Amino acid sequence: MFFPLLSIFDFYGEHGVEWVATWLPLTIIAVVTTVIFYNAVLMIARAFDMKEIEREAKSEILQAVATAFMVIFLVVILEGVGGSPGVIGFAGSLIHGEMSCEGGPKAINSLSDAFDAIRICRIQERAAQIANVQKTITTGAETWSLFTLLNLDISALGLTIFKGNWVSDVYRDAESRRIVNNLATVLLISLNAQSFLLLYIKRTMLNIFLPFGLVLRSFKFTRGVGALFMSLGIGLYFIFPVVFVLLDPGFVATPIPESPLPNVQQYCYPTMSSATSIITTVERSGTGTGLSVLSMGNLVNELSKTYISLIVHPLVSLFITLIFIRYISSILGGDTYELVKLVTKVI
Repeated sequence: MFFPLLSIFDFYGEHGVEWVATWLPLTIIAVVTTVIFYNAVLMIARAFDMKEIEREAKSEILQAVATAFMVIFLVVILEGVGGSPGVIGFAGSLIHGEMSCEGGPKAINSLSDAFDAIRICRIQERAAQIANVQKTITTGAETWSLFTLLNLDISALGLTIFKGNWVSDVYRDAESRRIVNNLATVLLISLNAQSFLLLYIKRTMLNIFLPFGLVLRSFKFTRGVGALFMSLGIGLYFIFPVVFVLLDPGFVATPIPESPLPNVQQYCYPTMSSATSIITTVERSGTGTGLSVLSMGNLVNELSKTYISLIVHPLVSLFITLIFIRYISSILGGDTYELVKLVTKVI
């Protein structure tokens, strides 16, 4: 899979390295570049005794340094609580738990685990199921015999005696298969795009968008765009996976240790105590949160549920994230008018 320009692959290889060895050097390079530029402007202003430009250059140097400290503070704090499950903070206490998967629950202990869980347990797993349904529809022997019967045309002496599409059940079944096949194609395209975007967000937001936004934020005439880049990096990397996981019905947070249950008295009939124990056991095992294997009947009869889980759920998470991005951008000094207008058009 090839990534667009400004991908982390262009800098650090396929798997990348630790945050301290990647993002921090890029940030330092961005700050040093900005400071060197405005130092040159400052020297020219002093040489020609241009007081206004000199004050402007000093102001921009302070802006660059302040921006660097602000972003490093934000990311270090959020990364610390996001990657350490024992810290009571923004991400560590909210998404520390498990997400139901077909191959067994997947543990979520950090934001990186959250991105992987979303891709593997929700997108790739559903994509594989839908692809199997589509393969069954397009290559199955039942489908071949159905369309053979649908296209059957018997005539004698130029008069049509029988046509397969006259049978309402055959026609309805064939059209249902066509609709499901078209729906599966659209959903697979959407799921592949979502998987690509998640991988791109995970590998580029902190390593590319934040330093690049810092450079733009340091210049006066691109300050608004730089603030938008920085807010996108922070919002999409820290807020989007948290919102997505919290809205997912298959996510089970790590429970608080409970005191042991009292000994169940041996009665001749089932009591509320034993019923509660059974329900608790089922909830802890995660039986009710697993994804059922999709079939053609499920896609036909539960079309709205499929769209909610595969299309609406990511969109709702994205819209909530954009709200946070708007306010973060305002704090960093960006103009959110264009962003709000874009979100309004999308909605």
